[in-house]
Amino acid sequence: MRIRLPIDIKSLYMNIKNDNEKGHTATVATPLKQYGSVHEDLLPILNIPENINPISRENLIENILKHSRAEAKITNVFVFDRLSVNGINIINVPSFGIYIREEISPENVHFGRQKIHYPITLKYEDSETDINNRTVMKAVSEILHNYAFIIESFEYDTETAVLNFDATVVGEKDIPYSKVFINRRGVGNKFAAVFNEGADIYDSEIIALRERLGYDNVTPLNFSEIMDSNKIVALEEAKACLLDFGAKNIRNFYEEYPYSLYDLEYRLDGKKYFAIVRYTATSNKYFQLPLNKVQFCNDFSDCVIMVLITDVLGEPKRFIYRIDDLNNMKKRINSISYEDTEDY
Repeated sequence: MRIRLPIDIKSLYMNIKNDNEKGHTATVATPLKQYGSVHEDLLPILNIPENINPISRENLIENILKHSRAEAKITNVFVFDRLSVNGINIINVPSFGIYIREEISPENVHFGRQKIHYPITLKYEDSETDINNRTVMKAVSEILHNYAFIIESFEYDTETAVLNFDATVVGEKDIPYSKVFINRRGVGNKFAAVFNEGADIYDSEIIALRERLGYDNVTPLNFSEIMDSNKIVALEEAKACLLDFGAKNIRNFYEEYPYSLYDLEYRLDGKKYFAIVRYTATSNKYFQLPLNKVQFCNDFSDCVIMVLITDVLGEPKRFIYRIDDLNNMKKRINSISYEDTEDY
């Protein structure tokens, strides 16, 4: 059985550059109980074995609390020595530690609050236990080719005792924080939806669109709106394509975060995979990919596919390409960035 523990979306991430004036660092904690309410989705954590001997447990708790400025107690400690990220095993690393901290001072406004903590700075070692969260997170980053990523949940397998980091890639390394997250408290989408990918495909699409929708109905003013509508159709076609070969837990990540390096996320045989969706109103099998997405396809060649939908407004056809297919295709470079590094 798999126990899934969804954590706060801004609580554990790496390789995102903080472009805010202050604050906005990863909180590395998620509330379990506060203000009289309970995070029901997280309660199954109490069914996970702690996997630490009593002496190491007490010493670790002492280390955690010795710098605490508020009265608190550690109610649970969890040590995971079997780890994976998106179904890929992490080897030759220390254990990852998680603990539950409760505020116990009646004078504290947060009295009784419990939080699940997983600080990157958590480190403890003795003859029986070796915890180093920073080393583990660096290993996670390396498996994800050091792209910017967030951890959306911890997944514990009760049969194998493996803790899986459910990681979502949100951009290239050092993508600005403000390009990924909305600075807003409370419920609702936390991803920035302002940015999207504006592809220079007007010339190749405009005739087919006008033939389908009417020459007076497609203009430069509504071209982007029509393309956005076509994207929705293409995503549904791509999802149907993924279902055909057994994909599960298909997630429309484009809907949440239009600037993502991929559009759909799915599971297959316990591993996480990504799909980039391209579409055209023509019957031609062509598409454009920004260089950062080309690089993403190369870096994640084992788990990325490109789904092309042609004739998106007529009788759509689906085509799947992998990195080897892309490398063998005819290519044209549309733009190159230049930078003058000379000192004057």
